[in-house]
Amino acid sequence: MNQFETNQIKSRLRRLELSEEFVDQYVHKLQVNCESYRMACKTIDRWQKQDSREIVTQVLACGIIAAVLGGFLATL
Repeated sequence: MNQFETNQIKSRLRRLELSEEFVDQYVHKLQVNCESYRMACKTIDRWQKQDSREIVTQVLACGIIAAVLGGFLATL
């Protein structure tokens, strides 16, 4: 991994609000294990926090769909 890729990984980890110590340790581990940038990104992407607004939107959409379907079935 080159310096640019290392900085990109550090940036991704900082966006997850991880401690600077953890970021440094994780990058060191990646370098020792000779992991590729692509694999590191895939791993970090799995750690992404879900946006609470996204969850609320999904719940509201399901509720509206359920209400519409329930109203439709009630009229039959």
